[in-house]
Amino acid sequence: MIFVHIIEVRNLKKSYGEKEVLKGIDFQASPGEVIGVIGKNGAGKSTFLEILMTIKQFDTGIVYVLEEDIRLASMSRLEELRKQIAVVLQPTQFYRTLKVEELLKLFRSYYRSSIALEQIIHDFKLDPHRHKYFDKLSGGWKQIVSLAIAFLCEPKLLILDEPTTGLDPHMRNLLWSYITEYNERTGGTVILTTHNMDEVEIYCDKVLLINNGITEVFSTTDSILALGYRSVHDFYLQKVDI
Repeated sequence: MIFVHIIEVRNLKKSYGEKEVLKGIDFQASPGEVIGVIGKNGAGKSTFLEILMTIKQFDTGIVYVLEEDIRLASMSRLEELRKQIAVVLQPTQFYRTLKVEELLKLFRSYYRSSIALEQIIHDFKLDPHRHKYFDKLSGGWKQIVSLAIAFLCEPKLLILDEPTTGLDPHMRNLLWSYITEYNERTGGTVILTTHNMDEVEIYCDKVLLINNGITEVFSTTDSILALGYRSVHDFYLQKVDI
């Protein structure tokens, strides 16, 4: 199925008690886009992503994921949607007792993936690590393995939560090479949160700033620079209070 929009959000609002964290978001994501979601901690980025992941309720507005109105979708339909969404969060201790190859076999079976085990090991250069326990890997290789697991479900939408936090420059470049290769090969959509504005400027097609519950959407990073900012980093420092 070919989608016009992977995500479409209209006037999305969400509050926790009296605190309104999302104050009317309008947003679209098309196939093949890499979208950076930026804002300070506590701004509502995680809440927004959890709504897109269909795991958090919202107050008002309309949210379409893969052209399905998630508020009206049945539980069985939501389960089908979730199978087309891959999420990479910060590495979990849940995997500590499993080796890399065991993890890949487990999730390949769970997703009923058509991707061969040896292919995913080759693509992600995991052969030297296949018999290592996940818990013993460096932070960078934990992220690489987590990304490989996400790719096993051949997602239409890939959601990444600060994927390069704590990684050295070599591992950041390696991780981004996999993300951009996935994007180019599959036409999948990538939505990620990050505090690294240089990565946003280099890799992202579109930028969503969430600041005190209010959003600004920029269709390109060049459109930010066209406003007179020296860089996306400069834009962020001037727009977002400490």
